[in-house]
Amino acid sequence: MTTTKEIVSLHGTLRGEGRQRTCSVRATRNSVYEDESMVPVKVAYSRCDIVDGDDFPEGDYELEFDGHKILLTKKGGHYLARS
Repeated sequence: MTTTKEIVSLHGTLRGEGRQRTCSVRATRNSVYEDESMVPVKVAYSRCDIVDGDDFPEGDYELEFDGHKILLTKKGGHYLARS
């Protein structure tokens, strides 16, 4: 098996606190390939950051992109992943 990591830019949808908008997301995509296949058998994302600003209030949000959902909290003007 081979694993690759690359930083990618994606479009996503941010929802929460009664609001919704499209946004730009920068993330590290981790792809796992079997043998010499050109198609990954597994794709996961880490270090997902919203790169464009907004005037949304602080609170809890959900970011959806490329079939993945991440729970975030906006605090001090920045979105942070919830654990």
